[in-house]
Amino acid sequence: MSESHSALEAFISAVRCTLPDEQIINDYALRYALATDASFYRLTPDYVLIVNNSEQVQRILKSAHQYRVPVTFRAAGTSLSGQAISDSVLVMLSDDWQEIDIADDGSWVRVSSSWVGAKVNELLAPFGCKIGPDPASINTCKIGGIAANNASGMCCGVKHNSYHTLKDMTIIFADGTLLDTSDKHSIAAFRRTHANLVEGLESLAQQVRDNASLSELISHKYRLKNTTGYGLNSLVDFSDGIDIIKHLMIGSEGTLGFIADITYHTVADPKSKLTGLYTFDDIDTACAVVEKLSALPIAAVEMLDKRALLSVQDHEVMPKGINAFPLDATALLIEIAADDDQELAHIHSQVNELLNDYSEKIIHQYPLCDDSKRAMALWNVRKGTFPAVGAIRPTGTTVIIEDVAFALADLAKGIRALHGLFTQYGYDEAIIFGHALAGNLHFVFTQGFETQDDIARYDAFMADVAALVAIELKGSLKAEHGTGRNMAPFVALEWTQDGYEVMQRIKALFDSDNILNPGVIINADDKAHLRDLKSMPASDARIDTCIECGFCEPVCPSKGYTLTPRQRISLKRHEQQLVAQLTREPTPQVRTKLGAVQHAYQGLAVDSCAATGLCATRCPVGINTGDYIKSLRAKRPQHSAAIKAISQFSADHFAGAAALARVGLKSAELGAKLLGARRLTATTRWLNTRFGTPIYYSAWPHAQNRTASVAGQHHDQKVVYIPSCANRVFANDHKRSVQEIFYSLCHKADIEVLTPQRVEHLCCGMPWQSKGLEQESHAKLAQLEQVALALSEGGKWPVVMDASPCALKSQSMQKLDVLDSMEFAQAHLLPKLDPKVQNAPLWLHITCSSQHLDGGEAMLRVARALSNDVKTTAVSCCGFAGDKGFTHVQLNSHALRHLSHERPHACAKGYSNSRTCEIGLKEHSGVSFTSLLALLDEQT
Repeated sequence: MSESHSALEAFISAVRCTLPDEQIINDYALRYALATDASFYRLTPDYVLIVNNSEQVQRILKSAHQYRVPVTFRAAGTSLSGQAISDSVLVMLSDDWQEIDIADDGSWVRVSSSWVGAKVNELLAPFGCKIGPDPASINTCKIGGIAANNASGMCCGVKHNSYHTLKDMTIIFADGTLLDTSDKHSIAAFRRTHANLVEGLESLAQQVRDNASLSELISHKYRLKNTTGYGLNSLVDFSDGIDIIKHLMIGSEGTLGFIADITYHTVADPKSKLTGLYTFDDIDTACAVVEKLSALPIAAVEMLDKRALLSVQDHEVMPKGINAFPLDATALLIEIAADDDQELAHIHSQVNELLNDYSEKIIHQYPLCDDSKRAMALWNVRKGTFPAVGAIRPTGTTVIIEDVAFALADLAKGIRALHGLFTQYGYDEAIIFGHALAGNLHFVFTQGFETQDDIARYDAFMADVAALVAIELKGSLKAEHGTGRNMAPFVALEWTQDGYEVMQRIKALFDSDNILNPGVIINADDKAHLRDLKSMPASDARIDTCIECGFCEPVCPSKGYTLTPRQRISLKRHEQQLVAQLTREPTPQVRTKLGAVQHAYQGLAVDSCAATGLCATRCPVGINTGDYIKSLRAKRPQHSAAIKAISQFSADHFAGAAALARVGLKSAELGAKLLGARRLTATTRWLNTRFGTPIYYSAWPHAQNRTASVAGQHHDQKVVYIPSCANRVFANDHKRSVQEIFYSLCHKADIEVLTPQRVEHLCCGMPWQSKGLEQESHAKLAQLEQVALALSEGGKWPVVMDASPCALKSQSMQKLDVLDSMEFAQAHLLPKLDPKVQNAPLWLHITCSSQHLDGGEAMLRVARALSNDVKTTAVSCCGFAGDKGFTHVQLNSHALRHLSHERPHACAKGYSNSRTCEIGLKEHSGVSFTSLLALLDEQT
């Protein structure tokens, strides 16, 4: 056994005294999948450790320090430069680590590193403020990653980044020592125990200030956005060692210590905004406008070159005829903001006056205005530029995004020079966009790493980019994406040997044994950016466009339970890679890895996927991993002739199958009375492990008695109503069934309800589709379509489904206006009814399918018509996923593990619009959930 392996095993043995087994991951397939991040590098850790609190991190680092074992920290894995990967021990932040404290006036927020940035802003919104950093990945990235990378964003600039809005921080150092910079006792103790570090930094800061040329270089670099290397500005801006430490941690990428929590000074979030898009006929004019705009109080200016505009030209909001624009055409997306309307008008006047001077150079414009829908569309276009290139890249290549910064006076020169390098190296698809006010440009291109020629081209290109940016134009090689492995070989080039040596001394003072994220920022290998490159082999057309950004992960119910969409795709790609490798190298090691991946994939990726496709709503290239997983389910061996026959029989005799389900529910109810609920749960759990049968639990629904349709009077307005099979089988947690409630509401609104005579035979086909049985699913939907088409008089009347999943599935029916119950209530019931508005909180769960349908807007409008205090669950997807909530209960329980803690005070009932989701919500919240239609009926 090698010395390093022996040390690793001793370390893990020590860690087992700190972490439970489920937080120590050694399984090959799982640690490979979990190691996936957004960069174009790949390392597979020996172990992945999941941490829930700072005490666990302290103990891990104490053991790592003792045994000299390298560790790397991972927040959300959205970083792009290879700073969150490891071939040793990867420490990942659990989503269960959620601590937050907000000042009474919202002026500061103290938050643990595992919080997603956008979630923090949601809690700050009532105070009219937000955190300063606003990276494009803020809906996914976590606070720890934002701070550790000094990530900024589109409106942040330099003024509002983590460095400049930092108040305090809790840091855990390489030896496991904890420092809370807001606690004077913690500071005093740290000064005693770590005098070498504190005094060493104070001495180093003095030496830097005494070095006139280095001080001037630092001053210049940080007038720009700069995240290359360590934040040397902290050595100039501060003289006290504690202040230097906490500011050096910003942008340190986990190489100096672990940020357990951070306290930010918040910034104002103005409510009044005007947004516009102006396209100029050449680069120089656009850059001149940017330089003049920088003197005004502008919220944001985003720049897009012509190729960037072409990449998103299919968006409805984009101007037509972009192809005919001049080659140098450059667009500026401008936003101004203020709390005061008078102030906003004044800024608007200044901007218009400036733009009028360039009116002859403007070839297209959307003038500044307060149209929020258009503004959102324009921002979505801007955010869509990076994935637009990723979506059309050749299969097998990766998409690379670099970010540099120039002084505004050099911006046009920098753009033209980059365009020249794209041409020289054949990156014809490369685009440029960025945060123009800060001189911060992103450029995106596609790159293969399969051959030495590919790698050599990339190497030469990066060397020329580095020389252009750092030497010729004295800009920043990294403005906001962090140094990582990608730019580590160029740190000395940008900072000179003097600056680089200061960084080496900083690393030695904090981490003399080099156990914290080795290879990142400080790396002696001048080809480090060419090592451990990620392979992106073709796998399936449905998923090949995935850029592994991780934007899908926050809405995935199996995140932290098994795998996320990104990880499912990454592991499937690895399987393809291993299959190809096995033909070239038929070694036992490759065969073992392939066997491990193939054996684990069914449980980790296929069986535990909710397959609701909510990931597609967050995916920048629109991948629905749920559809891909359903396609794999269709191919699995279990779909034998017998299974096919049973599925076909149930589809042909659906009324009988539904009746049998009701019998099963009644039998379970009887069994609970005879055996006792606990004993029945234990028995069904045992049966589930062997046969996959449902598990009984306390929230199991009663069987729904058949509800006859209520004949109403003839009215001019009619609706075709298809009660969902879930509401026909499972009783509602209400005194009346959903069907009776729907009839009551329509009667009040003078709407005639048309219901199929043999509705018990109908189904939209979703139960079969979710299992990959497309033939049966299509047949049931076609049957439903035929009935609905006739009853609606060829599509004259809307067709309403009382469960949102069924409505979503049925919207593919031709010639029919299919609505879910909330869309129907918002459009057809509310205008005719006058509901009472309650002041008590209304707790609402917006289902996955409602999010697919309209973002949940109709449901929210109905809820807000019923209550002045609507609270939505923080759950994106409940994980019930049709019948999985009965057979794979761990998925549902994991997705809803925090639900009971967020229950609004004095709330005795919750509301949704999918019966199966409501069952799981009841089980894990402690309150009954029912259809929002019930409350609408009660309050009218």
